[in-house]
Amino acid sequence: MSDTPRLGLPLLAAGQAQKHVTHNDALMRLDALVHLVVASRTQTVPPTSPGETSAYIVPAASSGVFAGHADDLAIFEDGTWSFLAPRAGWQAWVIDEAEHHVWTGTQWRRSQPESSLGAALWGVNATADTTNRLAVSADASLFNHAGTDHRLKLNKASASRTASLLFQDNWSGRAEIGLTGDDQLRIKVSPDGASWTEALVVDRTSGLVTLPASAWAQEAPRQNLLINGDFQINQRAFAGGALAAGAYGFDRWKAHTGGANISRNGFDLTLTSGAIRQIVEPALWGVSSFASTPLCMSVENLSGGNLDVMVGSVSGTITSGSGRRFVALTPAVGDTANLTVQLVAAAGVVTFRAIKLEFGLTPSPWLARSQTQERQLCERYHWRPGLSMLVDIFQAATGYFTSFLPFPTHMRTTPTPGYSVTQEFNVMNGERLIAAASPAMGYARIRASAQGRVFATFENIAFDAEL
Repeated sequence: MSDTPRLGLPLLAAGQAQKHVTHNDALMRLDALVHLVVASRTQTVPPTSPGETSAYIVPAASSGVFAGHADDLAIFEDGTWSFLAPRAGWQAWVIDEAEHHVWTGTQWRRSQPESSLGAALWGVNATADTTNRLAVSADASLFNHAGTDHRLKLNKASASRTASLLFQDNWSGRAEIGLTGDDQLRIKVSPDGASWTEALVVDRTSGLVTLPASAWAQEAPRQNLLINGDFQINQRAFAGGALAAGAYGFDRWKAHTGGANISRNGFDLTLTSGAIRQIVEPALWGVSSFASTPLCMSVENLSGGNLDVMVGSVSGTITSGSGRRFVALTPAVGDTANLTVQLVAAAGVVTFRAIKLEFGLTPSPWLARSQTQERQLCERYHWRPGLSMLVDIFQAATGYFTSFLPFPTHMRTTPTPGYSVTQEFNVMNGERLIAAASPAMGYARIRASAQGRVFATFENIAFDAEL
């Protein structure tokens, strides 16, 4: 044996010459290892001017003479670095952390968190890991006051994250209380840890309590501020596919400036590319503006990916999943005019149904308006009679004839007409037209070239007052 088994001190050999060298070396190593103090355990580069018996715990990925000595003790002796492999139970005070560490046989670990740095992992009768950094195995845990109050704080990074208490049965979730996925207080339960039922929601702003699973206490559906949220009104007979920038497809929905590609299958809308928009008038819903008003944007059965949503100047994301998915947004103080609502796939192709924008921070159940009501709302902005119009009369030469065309609903403003003429007879200088007299009335007018029969057939009639 040439070294001691615990500290690795050099032993004198029988008949050894210059015994003082070995003896002094052992004393220097004792001086370094007994009451061991190291400067750092994170310095990867050796210091340029180390003092005698300067000591470091070598971290991984070190360079220079420290390279390849991860977790070893580096001690500067007689002008050179010596490296000692630690043995289980060795202890060191780390100056730059002001912490006491012990070598477990596999790692240097704080023996107790004495400074504000705390311990990276802490297990009490249990094994902690990087997910459960504090692990306690006991019949009870006590958090007591220090003379006055005591508050247990659970902090999350953002509204879309979770801060909750999860109750488990043999590591399978059964109940959860907290802020799960947003900033509303929620209580939900599960029979198996996989499927969950939301039992209670408390609105963070109003304190309104809803009981989604209790039919007798469910919140009544609120008004949908979007028109044609199920895409069933289709006056333009849009067959699906590409929409040019700013072009309307299904009533009230138009493509963003970059265009869009959408299709409908029953009540499901597939957004293949681009973005779709709807402009919402505050006055239509009895308010002066939506500025600083909490709104909830929701869709049902979102698949294929997440849906990015813009409401006025604020934006958020609806995450994919079954059932009603939503994001709560509050338009900025400057969003005082008409509100632009936009939807675009975060990536790829998405499918969803039943788009709803409503007051509040939580979604209420979907409730479709009647087709009659929905069509009237659509016709406020765009109306197509859907039939050709024949004006056929006997008229004096140069005489005019006007046929009035009442709109089925009062339009947003005096609309712009559109039409084509497929046949005509005895019309003077092409004087036949469709026009709008007011938001409530349109008319067809024709002028005879000569006395007698005069007629014109108008097709593709449309009155447009879109925003």
